[in-house]
Amino acid sequence: TTTTTTTTTYYYYYVRTYYYYYYYYSTTTYVRTYVRTYVRTYVRTYVRTYVRTYVRTYVRTYVRTYVRTYVRTYVRTYVRTYVDVRPTTDYYVRTYVRTYVHYYYYYYYYYYYYYYIYIYIYIYIYIYIYIIINKVKVKVK
Repeated sequence: TTTTTTTTTYYYYYVRTYYYYYYYYSTTTYVRTYVRTYVRTYVRTYVRTYVRTYVRTYVRTYVRTYVRTYVRTYVRTYVRTYVDVRPTTDYYVRTYVRTYVHYYYYYYYYYYYYYYIYIYIYIYIYIYIYIIINKVKVKVK
């Protein structure tokens, strides 16, 4: 008798903060901060074993000026653990949990000259949980 069982748990956590500032008085200022954290753990086990660990940190700062000012900071962390092989029979079960938080703030001010202030704050929180049972093989001789 041969029994092989594989369980995969997938966890995805996503946080996004979006800040938008708009000032109108012959100039425009645009500031955006984008932070993303991506953590993934993927584990499988079969007849053949394949193991790979992948860690990458990506940081980019982008500043551009022309009539308006555009500042962008991008920080990305990617961690991945992968252990793999092949199934013959697939049983797929998925559990999905998502949390979404959204905050919006708008401010308008008028005084003598045209003076506008727009403030947008977006906070996104995504939580993904995947539970996958990929292989259940039973052989009786």
